[in-house]
Amino acid sequence: MSPSRINAGITVGELIDHLKGMPADAELYMGGLQFYRLKMRGDKLVQLEFNQQVYRDKAGKLIAEDVGPLEQRVSR
Repeated sequence: MSPSRINAGITVGELIDHLKGMPADAELYMGGLQFYRLKMRGDKLVQLEFNQQVYRDKAGKLIAEDVGPLEQRVSR
């Protein structure tokens, strides 16, 4: 990953390369986060959304909080 993309994660192509050869019915484990959806945030930016809000506090500590039941979420 290039230094300019440290905060961006990986590209869709890189993710596809990592997943090649894995069974299509294999479950992806995301460290306890529950997948919600994928959302386009720009021409070349896809955001993975979860049922938890993940952020860093002022001290830099990573925080994950539930945002409520899935059936109460409103599509943004």
